[in-house]
Amino acid sequence: MSSGQLDDEYDREEAEAIAAALYLTPNELNEIEYTIHEIANDDGLVYGYGVEIKEGAPQHILDKLAPLPRRGNLVLIHVQGYADDADQEQMEIEMARTTVYKVKLYNIATDEVVISRRMATYEGAAKMGGWTVEGTGHVVDVTDLEPGEEWTPRDFDAS
Repeated sequence: MSSGQLDDEYDREEAEAIAAALYLTPNELNEIEYTIHEIANDDGLVYGYGVEIKEGAPQHILDKLAPLPRRGNLVLIHVQGYADDADQEQMEIEMARTTVYKVKLYNIATDEVVISRRMATYEGAAKMGGWTVEGTGHVVDVTDLEPGEEWTPRDFDAS
């Protein structure tokens, strides 16, 4: 087998693994544009993978992806052989949860700092143009966040 054939075989196997992790057929995977992102801790240790689905994906595929766990705009997946299977259960638990905080925002109309009606991750607070209130963190399921965002719905009760 030539080097090119090996590369083609590897690409095909990788695509099949990604399709399976997304509960799609290989043909459905071919209908969308996507990018794989590593999810790592602050030390650079990769503990998972997320798939960013590019705009223009057919609605029937988006509907199949809707119930899958997310972190922001990434659909979280486990691809066999990419992570140690002994750690898989713990990784899924960590990936399915995130910490949200109360967020301070500057209200230009009143020239005051106010507390948002939403809670957000550090990244979400920055996207909102605010900052987190230390000591207010609550661990929540990523499904509690607004779809594709890093914050909760308004008036979310984290208790």
